Amino acid sequence: MVSLLILSLVTGTAPPLPAMPGFVDTARLMSMCKAEGPDAKSGQAICTGYVIGAVDQLMAQQARREGPRRTICPPKSLTVNEAVAAIVKYSRFGATAKGIGASGFIRFAMEDTYPCQVRGVGQ
Repeated sequence: MVSLLILSLVTGTAPPLPAMPGFVDTARLMSMCKAEGPDAKSGQAICTGYVIGAVDQLMAQQARREGPRRTICPPKSLTVNEAVAAIVKYSRFGATAKGIGASGFIRFAMEDTYPCQVRGVGQ
């Protein structure tokens, strides 16, 4: 938890919100995304499905915002595997993120991986 707070201070983004009871937290999502052993494929499939749904919702929210208010700007060619990789890239924080909502963590990872370019005045 402390790592996420420090990371949020360094990157200037708000820390992900706590998970609601019954929802997937970040530690659980990361365990599915990085699953190993005989059940690895099913865990990874659940991870992929969760990430697809969360990113789809985030992009729908972004589409309703005017350009300067958008916080996530992935390339139009973004693939599912690239989105999952963007989330898993932050898995080092997942182990300490028990109780942090996975959807908020995905938002954080996408904003950090695919930030929108800030345009100066007159551009």
